[in-house]
Amino acid sequence: MENINDTQYNRLEEVKKLIFGEEIKAYTSELDNLKKQMESYRTEISVKIDEVKIELLKSIESLEQKLIERVAQFQSSAKQEIDIQKRNHVSKASLGNIFEEISKTLSQ
Repeated sequence: MENINDTQYNRLEEVKKLIFGEEIKAYTSELDNLKKQMESYRTEISVKIDEVKIELLKSIESLEQKLIERVAQFQSSAKQEIDIQKRNHVSKASLGNIFEEISKTLSQ
């Protein structure tokens, strides 16, 4: 059975030589070179994708940190403004008392 396979293989090789001649070796060599080049490109692209991924993650982290800082600044500013408003706030009861005192003073 091995002879049949070997014979078939040899016939196939002969047919290839008849159709393509000696150029089949050149085609095979070119295909091998293209495969190597494609693998090289694939590796190069993979490395670049990893670099871009790292840069994007750094940018996201930086943006997140800046947002956290801005929110903290806003909270601090809002708290200061609320404290000022609380200090300057006059309740209705105390305002009523002030008006009573003024009216008593004016009526005398």
